[in-house]
Amino acid sequence: MPDLALLALIMVAMLAGYLLGRAEKKKKKEHFPEQPLSKEYFVGLNYLLNEQTDEAIETFIKALDLNNDTVDTYLALGSLFCRRGEVDKSIRVHQDLLARPSLTPLQSIRVQLELAKDYMTAGLFDRAEAMLVDLSRQNHEYRVDALQQLLRIYEREKEWPQAVEITESLRKLCGEDYAPRLAHLYCEIAEDKLRLNDRSGARKYIRAAYSRDKNCVRASLILGRMEMEEGRDRDAIKALQKVSYQDNRYVPLTLDMLETVCHRSDQQRALGSYLAKCLNEKPGTAIILAMTAQLMNSRGEVSAMDFLTGQLRRQPSLRGLNALMNIQLNYPSEPSLTSIKLLKEVTDQMLVSKPVYQCFSCGFAGKEMHWHCPGCHEWGTLAPVQGVEGE
Repeated sequence: MPDLALLALIMVAMLAGYLLGRAEKKKKKEHFPEQPLSKEYFVGLNYLLNEQTDEAIETFIKALDLNNDTVDTYLALGSLFCRRGEVDKSIRVHQDLLARPSLTPLQSIRVQLELAKDYMTAGLFDRAEAMLVDLSRQNHEYRVDALQQLLRIYEREKEWPQAVEITESLRKLCGEDYAPRLAHLYCEIAEDKLRLNDRSGARKYIRAAYSRDKNCVRASLILGRMEMEEGRDRDAIKALQKVSYQDNRYVPLTLDMLETVCHRSDQQRALGSYLAKCLNEKPGTAIILAMTAQLMNSRGEVSAMDFLTGQLRRQPSLRGLNALMNIQLNYPSEPSLTSIKLLKEVTDQMLVSKPVYQCFSCGFAGKEMHWHCPGCHEWGTLAPVQGVEGE
């Protein structure tokens, strides 16, 4: 019923648009004979009241004159159907509008843009792309919207070079807000190059990512991984530690690689100093656990347990508690092993069900890191979950 009421309001708006259009014509002419509203309008209204929306739309479209006032009403009607999931009806409204020869060039562009959005909603990406490519090459006030919709298609289809081209155009038109997005797109191409074992190509696009966003964490992670795989440990450490001042929320993503490289190059002491610095700047469970592992290797389980216990008092977390129980089970010093085992089983189960990463834009949560949020489709908005149940 709410949809029907909203549709009725739109039809009332159509009537208002019709009357306003007639009034405008009357102003422009010295004499304009009064023209009563056609009987088709009332036939359409009857269809509407009987919830025969298809027939109502058909009748209204045929009955009403097209003028500057009614174009907006038709577009609102199309948007209503699209929101309701009745994309075929929205397409029909917009196609009927496009067939009207009285549309101005700008109105035609606007209707084409709405029709392209309908095609996208319906999954007809080829049709939408063809329309949007044409619209994006023209100079008009809706060009940015056309480019944005085209970018959505290329990102969805993972056509990264085309997405880069469109985003570069948007950056020139709208400014540097598009720079971080561009950096992610260049990183996508770099990842594709790595899958093809084109490492020099990957480095080229990592440089391109940095040129658009010097604080691109993802570029540093890819570069650090490449340096590690190629045996350049010093360069790997430099790239990975760069993340701590780019955005220290992502330091946990670097720790496994850093531990591998520092162990391989016998730089555990340097790693300990770096972890202490990170812990001082932004305490987090992943850093605490990495330092606990360092202490286990260098000073033994007693020092590691003391450190971890102290940190958990200040910053409790499930992962930290789980790690503490692990140490106590492996190095029992108290007779309460049964209760510790039971508690560990409970925390194990809790950790299995908890998300590891969450989008700070839309709230999407999951166990895998996504640079392109599956929820809101923004770039670089997922980060490790913080707090008691977090990283």
